[in-house]
Amino acid sequence: MVSKFILCGALALSLTACSFFNSSQQVIRINASERDARIYVNGSFVGQGLVQARVPRDENLSILVTKDGYYPASREVVNKLSGVGIVDAIGGCFFLLPFFGLLSSGAWSLDQTNFTIVLDPQNISR
Repeated sequence: MVSKFILCGALALSLTACSFFNSSQQVIRINASERDARIYVNGSFVGQGLVQARVPRDENLSILVTKDGYYPASREVVNKLSGVGIVDAIGGCFFLLPFFGLLSSGAWSLDQTNFTIVLDPQNISR
């Protein structure tokens, strides 16, 4: 009976603190309405029109899309505790080890990973 209890405890410990094994980065995809629009993520140029970028999971995200003759468009995305992070938080209530998973980047994720950004043309009157 005691060995079954130890086995169940060892199994529960092995399934927690999984946030350490998640990647510290997350892939995002940005599609601008104009193919030659310049796309910036957290202030760094990442490409034009349609891009895929890897960003840190544990940081908020700032996207800016610009093109001459169009108003700039921006999006702000906040990170949140991921499903794996929630499991670590719950597991930490029973065992101390899972709480350490919450210190890793893998415990977090972005609310949104796919973006379609439409640029509005400026009305230039002469």
